[in-house]
Amino acid sequence: MYEKFQHLDGRHPWRDVSPDGYIDYHARYRGGGRVIYFNYALAREMELIPQNHGARIAPALEKAILDTFALQIINEYDQQSGAKIPPQHRRSRPYMATRYLQAQHKDKRGKTSGDGRAIWNGCIRTSKLTFDVSSRGTGATCLSPGAQIAGEPIKTGDDSWGYSCGRADLDEMLGTAIMSEIFYRCGFPTERTLAVIDFGDGTAIGVRSAPNLIRPAHIFRYLKQGRRDEVKASIDYFIERQESNGFWMLPASPRQRYAKALRYIADSYGKLAAVLEEEYIFNWLAWDGDNMLASGAILDYGSIRQFAAKHDKYRYDDVDRFSSCLTEQRYWARELVKVFAQAMHFIVTGRKRRLESFKDARCLAWFDRAFARERDRRMLWRLGFAPEQIEHLRKKAKSEIRDLRRALAFFEEQKISRGMEKLPDGITHRPIFLIRSLMRELPRYYVSACASRFGELMGPQLFCRIMAASYVTKKDLRLTATRIARAKNFQKCYQRLARAAGPYEQVLATLARRSAVINHAHRMTGDGLICIIDHLITAKGRIGRDELQGVMDRFIESQVLIPGHWSPIRDEEMHGPSSRARLLRAIAETLEECRETV
Repeated sequence: MYEKFQHLDGRHPWRDVSPDGYIDYHARYRGGGRVIYFNYALAREMELIPQNHGARIAPALEKAILDTFALQIINEYDQQSGAKIPPQHRRSRPYMATRYLQAQHKDKRGKTSGDGRAIWNGCIRTSKLTFDVSSRGTGATCLSPGAQIAGEPIKTGDDSWGYSCGRADLDEMLGTAIMSEIFYRCGFPTERTLAVIDFGDGTAIGVRSAPNLIRPAHIFRYLKQGRRDEVKASIDYFIERQESNGFWMLPASPRQRYAKALRYIADSYGKLAAVLEEEYIFNWLAWDGDNMLASGAILDYGSIRQFAAKHDKYRYDDVDRFSSCLTEQRYWARELVKVFAQAMHFIVTGRKRRLESFKDARCLAWFDRAFARERDRRMLWRLGFAPEQIEHLRKKAKSEIRDLRRALAFFEEQKISRGMEKLPDGITHRPIFLIRSLMRELPRYYVSACASRFGELMGPQLFCRIMAASYVTKKDLRLTATRIARAKNFQKCYQRLARAAGPYEQVLATLARRSAVINHAHRMTGDGLICIIDHLITAKGRIGRDELQGVMDRFIESQVLIPGHWSPIRDEEMHGPSSRARLLRAIAETLEECRETV
């Protein structure tokens, strides 16, 4: 039943791109593992399990997962120290640790950087798609930043040199599994987690998958080094996978082929940047193209945060540097498109022009249009408009959309008087207003208190108070003449936009119903997820494994805030003394406590 797992034995077509695009490591079985999370929906899509397979870890399934993914590389330290490994535990084929750019490395050309704790298991071909599969936490490679600082082989598990130990923490892998699946089901472009293996000591192996796991950093490495043949081979590999998976349709002419691929890239990166900004999702984008997929999707959830509001001053503290912030993600996504334009030109002409010469490249206009289009669509969705209303407004109400966006930005960007604050993982300047609360409460008010009469407004004081965060002071909420005028202007813009969508009373009813789901108060935040993962790990010794998986799946379902598909955790599910009920109650309480955090 599970024989397809055996295809994931280290073979992968990326090996043919360049002889030095990876380092091969042999691996051995790592004992003591237990499957704590398995993505049954993804496994069915990958045809690893039958379509009618139940959500239960049977002994044969767990054995297949552990045999395939419970691995530890035999690294340079093991070889140097003469580690004794039983022959039956060694895998016959080597696994790739791929090379790519990483800003953390002193060398900025990708000669020493790449997968520091991961290997590529291979790829799975189904009747519809080809999926790449890789695993994190499989041992210390020589490509980690810490290995380069140490200057000598590092034993797996040794964290003396920062990012060097080669292990992955259980809380990080479970957080990645849950958050990525929520994002996927919400329609955000992202990697997904297939499985998490718990070793009982706080460490884990996380198995990630996507139809194309190539990062921009894999390709840009060759560009930085001026290697035209390898740039072409890596770009060709990437776009051929996109084409064979049916995501792109490209012409046969090489020049036109690269031009069309560049347009796809610009569109997807513009869309990703808009999703991140509008949905208040922090993803550390930078020049190296490391923390995202080349297809324009979210990758590497170690520093991903979903904020309750527009924390556009939040920066992640990575010991020696601070990250980019929420509103800078657009800039870096656009810069990455510019680098792709440089790479395509290099392939076609054989000349590597300076990046500055692409500042007016046509693909950047494509990016800008895609960003603006998706940003408008996301704002209208958050307000509660139905899909058909969104398309109507985008065509017929461009000025009304623009006016409301400007009115909204004023309140989104208001910050508390206290100034910048230090957080456990960075810094932020907290917003005064939780815009999602306004989007949820305003249409309700118009329906109930104003009887859906056009032109009747909520008072400015109540308008500001219903979306004020609990941590704000009286000084922060001072009702100035500017705020009074802005509150009235926002509501006028809002009502004009609603009227442009159709019969005013009907539209308000739609907005009230849909925005209550989309902007639900118990929406997951980054801090909230961290606390929920702590609850899950604490409970794993007191609750059955399948029951624990059921709680995780139930939480994921409850966070897919799509009207018509939302499945909230009901009060009766949290009632009673059972371990499942107690855990669901703890999750609900955490969501309430962390609903205003980063």
